[in-house]
Amino acid sequence: MTLSALTKNLAACEKKLFLLFNNRMRCRLLDGLFARLTHSGGAPITITMAMGALVAGLATKQQLITDIGIRSSASLLGSFALVHVIKRLVNRPRPALKLSEIRVFDVPICAYSFPSGHTTASFAIAITCALAHPLLVLPSVVWAGSVGMSRIYLGVHYPSDVLVGGIIGTAAAVLVQAHILA
Repeated sequence: MTLSALTKNLAACEKKLFLLFNNRMRCRLLDGLFARLTHSGGAPITITMAMGALVAGLATKQQLITDIGIRSSASLLGSFALVHVIKRLVNRPRPALKLSEIRVFDVPICAYSFPSGHTTASFAIAITCALAHPLLVLPSVVWAGSVGMSRIYLGVHYPSDVLVGGIIGTAAAVLVQAHILA
């Protein structure tokens, strides 16, 4: 199989997966839930979460919370910079600009799709929290995964955008953790 044929097959599979989440999984409850949940992965909320943890930790002298705030901030900063460089280099159009058969929701977006910044930020925070305390693993990862899924469901990202965003956010959190512990 040639690289061109492999690329076409992968694109066709991704389109089918995207349409499954966006078009076939119709549910009014998910419409409302994901339309609200998706914003929790945006810059205003994730930056507020990181800064809020830092301030709360310092104010209460809780070292764990202070550490989460510092590490979340560092993970967000590093992953944010990388995502914006990649978005400009790849220049992948949003699904709504390429596919006519999708459901589109009123979600503010920039022009570029790859990788998902909301998913990246969510995973940067979630994995930072998960690495900080075992009780935070499940709620953190469920939240971040739901943000990523919401981006596909709402028609603003392809599955590979979300997958790579999750990888970048996770890698940023792990690298910050490794650097701080070194």
